[in-house]
Amino acid sequence: MNAVMTLNALAMRRTTSSPVQVDDEMRNFWLERENACLTQNNARLRLQMKDLEASAQAWIRLYEASLDRANAATAECARLREQLESR
Repeated sequence: MNAVMTLNALAMRRTTSSPVQVDDEMRNFWLERENACLTQNNARLRLQMKDLEASAQAWIRLYEASLDRANAATAECARLREQLESR
């Protein structure tokens, strides 16, 4: 729920002296509802962030292992090239 739209819509409502309390109650209701939605979204996003962090760490480890293998293969190629040239 968009907080700005909610607050703008409530601010634009016509109020008179008698139903002011009703408008305040409605505004409180909407704000409480919005707060509950934001709390749920925050919890969901935090869980997704933990999952993404774990996934990123796994990919980093895979990349580092692949880089180590590539460096080892390059070093082995250089060693073999030297061995061939020295013959």
